[in-house]
Amino acid sequence: MPNQPKAKWQQRMALRIAAFLAAATAALGLLPWTWSPRLLPALSPVLGVCGTIALRALPWVALTSLPLALLALWRGRWFCAHLCPTGLACESIGRAHPSGADMFRRWPRLGLVIFVLLLGSAIAGYPLALWLDPLAMFNGFFAAWRRPITFAAALPAMGFLGVMLLSLVRPRAWCFRLCPLGATQDALSQFRRVLRRQAVAQTAAAGIAPTGGLRQRAFLGVLAGGVAGLTLRAWTRWSGERMPIRPPGAAPEHSFAGMCARCGNCLKVCPYRLIVPDIGSGGLASLLTPVLNLSRGHCNEWCHACTHVCPTGAIRPMTLDAKRHLAIGLAVVSKSRCIAWNRGAHCLVCQEFCPYLAIRAVTHRGAPCPVVDPDMCRGCGACQNACPAQPERAIIVHGIAQRSVTALPTFH
Repeated sequence: MPNQPKAKWQQRMALRIAAFLAAATAALGLLPWTWSPRLLPALSPVLGVCGTIALRALPWVALTSLPLALLALWRGRWFCAHLCPTGLACESIGRAHPSGADMFRRWPRLGLVIFVLLLGSAIAGYPLALWLDPLAMFNGFFAAWRRPITFAAALPAMGFLGVMLLSLVRPRAWCFRLCPLGATQDALSQFRRVLRRQAVAQTAAAGIAPTGGLRQRAFLGVLAGGVAGLTLRAWTRWSGERMPIRPPGAAPEHSFAGMCARCGNCLKVCPYRLIVPDIGSGGLASLLTPVLNLSRGHCNEWCHACTHVCPTGAIRPMTLDAKRHLAIGLAVVSKSRCIAWNRGAHCLVCQEFCPYLAIRAVTHRGAPCPVVDPDMCRGCGACQNACPAQPERAIIVHGIAQRSVTALPTFH
């Protein structure tokens, strides 16, 4: 029937709009489950595969990407055409410039290049650009809308807005030439065809280069990604930048920036708004990764919300008890600014507010003065926020490689 194609189009659009609304609901954190914000980005095989390879382990969150991977094996880019929320947004905004729809035809398929480089760098333990995943960017856009709305808080939205701008100027260019998730689905579909021994006939009929050349280029791409990943990992490990304070459960610093998809989940779920995007404290590789700004408050000992929303394993899930026995930083007393050490005044406010008994008093010039016990300090920032010294606090938390510390004594 003549109206059958229109009816199918309407059904597909209804499905896409429903998927878009469901994805936005999850990204905004409106669902009742604490883990729901990571649901959308965790669907991506790009994050699941590269995160698993980089971690050298299979976190259970990576299994969330298995249905989409199997769907791609069977139906190729079906997800792109029917469920991808970023794809719907790109297509919708691209309609404002219909004359530019075919202007990307001569562009190389950079999405496949990005995927291959990602794969190689993940093998090296440092994925290069997980933040280019469209589901992570979509999630980051909605996660950015939290109060108070500041420039730093809005930064995770920039990737999605950039894709929308590109789609306005060059409609469909992102989806068909640049998207690594679309390229991953193409690669999985091609893998299925190879298993069915149809790849040679299909590529010959389409006039595409033989599979041997494709394999050689894929190998070189993986190798290049591995070299780049190892280089960035070594540079991050040995750079002179001060180590930032990461959320509890963060992967080691030499791989964290690569593992982080910049999806914004940990920023959004922090009830104290302590987690902010890094805008320079950890160097260029750390840009937009989550860091703790302890000038806003302290990392409460009874909160571990940020450890349950990461879709890549950059922040591992932790029990509350494990989090309370983990040091994310170390408080350091500046004696020149300390009221007790410098002026001889009786001030132990930092000791009073420390929830981990990590500050003890020693006598100096007849006054009790604070000393930090590194085996007890968790770096939570309670002492820093309570310190009355002005204009700069006399006790400041510095970032360290996260480690387990001494348990609190049990009182009966």
